[in-house]
Amino acid sequence: MAKEPHLYHGSIVSGLNTILANAKSHVDGSKVAYFTTDRVYALVCCRSRKENFVTMGLRDGIQHYYERFPDQLKMLYNGTEGFLYQPASNALLTNTRGHTWESPVDVPVILQEHVLNVYDEICKEEAAGNVIIHRYAEIDPAEQKMHANYTRDHIDDPLYAEYRDFLFLHFSSLWD
Repeated sequence: MAKEPHLYHGSIVSGLNTILANAKSHVDGSKVAYFTTDRVYALVCCRSRKENFVTMGLRDGIQHYYERFPDQLKMLYNGTEGFLYQPASNALLTNTRGHTWESPVDVPVILQEHVLNVYDEICKEEAAGNVIIHRYAEIDPAEQKMHANYTRDHIDDPLYAEYRDFLFLHFSSLWD
């Protein structure tokens, strides 16, 4: 019998016993509960919905985190307490793509790990080679400007409604 993969769900909310199927599936748009086999990605999910700004993705099998404004990683995660949950059982979950697992129904969970400072933990993952962090100062100025101006041009899109204030705060000084 194959061993079940170790799954994570990252949150800033303590005491959860269920992850609700209230997120939008990247596969078909239905409501799902998300989990990942990637601990680093789960750590990055330990943030407020008003800071729903994830600039991370897989490239050549490793996570790359791109800062799109100065000290982004530190600002978002330093001093942030996080909680990594695991499903009580993987039976309700389906691997939909890469490290992503979804469930169309709520998933009972148990606390797997309490993280006192998410920023420190992400830096440990960087030192272990599990994520490459592209800090703002290291990114080509033309790319920095392109992302800042894209944010300016799309800040009123419905997609950004929940964290528009966050985007304005961190990007408006970078706009042309």
